[in-house]
Amino acid sequence: WGLAGLSVLLLGYWFITVYSRDPQLIWEPETIDFILFPFVTLLILYFTLREYGTFIVGFSVFWLIYLFFRGWVPEWVPVFGSGSDDTIWQNYSFIVQAGWIDTGGIFGAPLQIVAGKVLIFIVFGSVLMASGAGDLLLKIANRLTGGMIGGAAHAAVASSAMFGTLSGAAVSNVVSTGVLTIPVIKKSGFKSSFAGAVEAAASTGGQIMPPVMGVVAFFVAAEVGLDYRFIMIAAITPAAFYYFGVFLTVYFEARKSGIGPLPAAERPHLNGREYVQTLVFIVPLAVLSFYLLTQPSIPKAGFYGFIAAIVMSVILFPRFRSWKGLYTAFVEAGVMSAKIIIIVAMIGLIIGLMSYSGFTTRLAQELTAMADGPLFLVMVVIALGAIVLGMGLPPGATYFIIVIALSSGIDAVSVPSLSLHLFVVFFAVMSTVTPPVALAAFAAAPIAQADPIRTGWQASRLSVAGFLIPFVFIYHPAVLYKLQAIFVWLGDKPIKHKAMVDLSTVSWLGYGWIVFAFIISTWLISSALIGFERNRLFVLERMARVVIGLALLVPNHWVSLPALGIAIALIVGHRFLGGTPPSFDRIEAKQSV
Repeated sequence: WGLAGLSVLLLGYWFITVYSRDPQLIWEPETIDFILFPFVTLLILYFTLREYGTFIVGFSVFWLIYLFFRGWVPEWVPVFGSGSDDTIWQNYSFIVQAGWIDTGGIFGAPLQIVAGKVLIFIVFGSVLMASGAGDLLLKIANRLTGGMIGGAAHAAVASSAMFGTLSGAAVSNVVSTGVLTIPVIKKSGFKSSFAGAVEAAASTGGQIMPPVMGVVAFFVAAEVGLDYRFIMIAAITPAAFYYFGVFLTVYFEARKSGIGPLPAAERPHLNGREYVQTLVFIVPLAVLSFYLLTQPSIPKAGFYGFIAAIVMSVILFPRFRSWKGLYTAFVEAGVMSAKIIIIVAMIGLIIGLMSYSGFTTRLAQELTAMADGPLFLVMVVIALGAIVLGMGLPPGATYFIIVIALSSGIDAVSVPSLSLHLFVVFFAVMSTVTPPVALAAFAAAPIAQADPIRTGWQASRLSVAGFLIPFVFIYHPAVLYKLQAIFVWLGDKPIKHKAMVDLSTVSWLGYGWIVFAFIISTWLISSALIGFERNRLFVLERMARVVIGLALLVPNHWVSLPALGIAIALIVGHRFLGGTPPSFDRIEAKQSV
């Protein structure tokens, strides 16, 4: 409370003396700026350390120290600014200018986007969760998937996908749903590390799940200059691909481990009242999606969704009819908003410092030089950068740092900017399940009582589709762009924007082919990683499945069509020559003992 009060006091005083005089936030640094900057920076560092750990704090402290002392670095040391004549005070002035005054600092684009467009969605999600919709989602997921092989794990996948439409934050999804789903997954017979990995992988997908997609999707819309609705539609097919991949991997692991459906007695049943209560999230999400699709104002769409959530919660859930229910929802929204404000302020600080260092310019020059080379190599370098940087950072931070640091280099890559930005987003998101620092897996591991690193590797294997999808939509643009035809159906003129491909160049035939090819490819690769389909797969058979699965995705029909023939032969051959599969009756009897 003391630190919160100090934050309000310092920034309140600054707001009155500076912002009220210059609402555009363009000013020359004054004495108050030089005094307040270190105090506010320390508060941001402290709150970030408490909520997000040491990596991002250490990353920002490195740039602060570097810029502060860069004039003391000898000329023979190959770093930016070495051997300069700048004094300590001049360096400090640069830091204040970069981190406090300029549009790339603490009050820069990340904070402005969150404050102007994102916070209303946090309130929207908090209202739905406080109403009791979260518990109902879990029950529905168990009802829908309990009869499948490995039903308990599929319930976690389904519930996390639905939770993702409300929050879009991997770690919070893990914490919210994992305490309920992970014990059930373990009880059904899965290993502890796999149970935690299922929840981590499923929750990670929430960050690419329309309509909310987490904070990072709003950043993309602002950076590429498109309405958010285009981002939302573009993400539909990749999100479906991702969850299909997780579903298949869980399915093959369940068959391998001899784990069948949930026993009938453990599958929840919905009564008539609960069926009606499903409207508490169906109606608000429908309202939100409608306004996001039909008009460009993101805050207005979020507001209408919020009002719908309030109305439906009051009507359908008695506990929400008191002021206590509303108070709980708004407190949760306030806490979540504060967490996001802290991290985006830190992102702005890092971006400002990196931009002033000259480091980002050098990186962009290197990427620009590479842009004339093989596209695949360029995309691999960007993917590795996003994964490595994202191992200790939230996806939004990773995205913004890479996009700002490599802005001119990214512009030089011969790929539509929406495709390229979503490519960065995907790999920033996938870093949350990539060891050695897999934030979502590390959040799930204690709940599952499993080793964090092992849980991380299992989550990476479950999420293998997520590592393929970005390359798929780079080489097969129809994945992102064909569904944009929905706006033409809604009465809009054909969309032409420099951030997207010419929609006349993508066809339904091409879209249908890559959807079909990806399904077969994911089937082959997922079964190969688990080592099981109907029965155990031999090593050579697993290797062949991976190679053929990747060949199916090659944008050359001289490669992909023969690969399809071999893929069918592998699947059919295993079905008829792979032996007798385990008996499902025996599996369920085994579980119920």
